Amino acid sequence: MRRFDRKTAGNSKRGFSLAELMAVVAVMGLIAGVVAVDYMASLPRAELNSALHDIAASVSGARSDSIARNGEFRIYYDLDANSYFISSPYALGGGQAQSEEDRLIVKRVLLPDSISIERVSVDGYDYTEGRVFVSFSPVGSATGHTVYFVQAPMESVTTVEVLPLTGLVRFHDGVYLRDEVTEEDFD
Repeated sequence: MRRFDRKTAGNSKRGFSLAELMAVVAVMGLIAGVVAVDYMASLPRAELNSALHDIAASVSGARSDSIARNGEFRIYYDLDANSYFISSPYALGGGQAQSEEDRLIVKRVLLPDSISIERVSVDGYDYTEGRVFVSFSPVGSATGHTVYFVQAPMESVTTVEVLPLTGLVRFHDGVYLRDEVTEEDFD
C-alpha cells in the first residue's frame, strides 16, 4: 500500500505550459486576423449601400414634402463638391423665397471620400461638373434624372434612377440607360 504524503501531493503540476499558452495565443491571433480582413472587405460595400439608401430617402422626402407643403422642392447635385442638398421653396423667416439664394436648405449631405458622383443625367443631358438641380412638384411628379455613383477602390458604378411621373427610385448595378419610349411601346 502506498502512503499518502502531503508534501508530494501538493507539488503536482497544475496549469498550462508556456508552449500551450503560446499556441492558444497564435490561434486567437489568426482568428482575429481573418475577422479583421473580412470586416475591412465588407466596409466599402456597406458605405456605398448607406450612401445609396440616403439618396433614396432624400428623394422620397423631397417628393413627400413638395406634396404635403404644396411647393416645389429641389435637390441640387454639386458634382465639384461631391455633395447634394435639398432646398425648400420657403425663406428662412417664413413665406415664399423671392430668389434662388433665399431658398431654405433643408438637408445637406457630403458623400464619403470613397464614393463620388460621376455624372447626373437630366432630360437626356449629362452633367459631369458644376451644380445641377432637379425639382419635385406639388402634384407628386419629379424631374426624371439619373445619378451615377462611383466607388473609388473598385471603380464600380451604381446607377440611381428617379422616374419622372412617380418620383420612384430604382437602383441598377453598373451604368444603366433606359431605352427611349417609342410609339410601338403603346401598341
